[in-house]
Amino acid sequence: MDKLILYRELIQRLLTARAKLRYGSDPIESQTIFDTTKDHYQLVHVGWKDSSTRIYGCVLHLDIKDGKIWVQHDGTEDA
Repeated sequence: MDKLILYRELIQRLLTARAKLRYGSDPIESQTIFDTTKDHYQLVHVGWKDSSTRIYGCVLHLDIKDGKIWVQHDGTEDA
């Protein structure tokens, strides 16, 4: 299998699995964004908390550049 195709599949599986970790009753939605043309991949959280606070944030942002996976942002770890 071509390395680029493998990387795309692995990233998409990772982000999809991570998006499913939220509870079904959670008002915040996890969305996956896959740009396979330019090789940009993101997991974002969107929604409303307590009907008054807008939630939007990039949790993970990965790119494939020059045959390598670049982690542009990893918001899964506490600082």
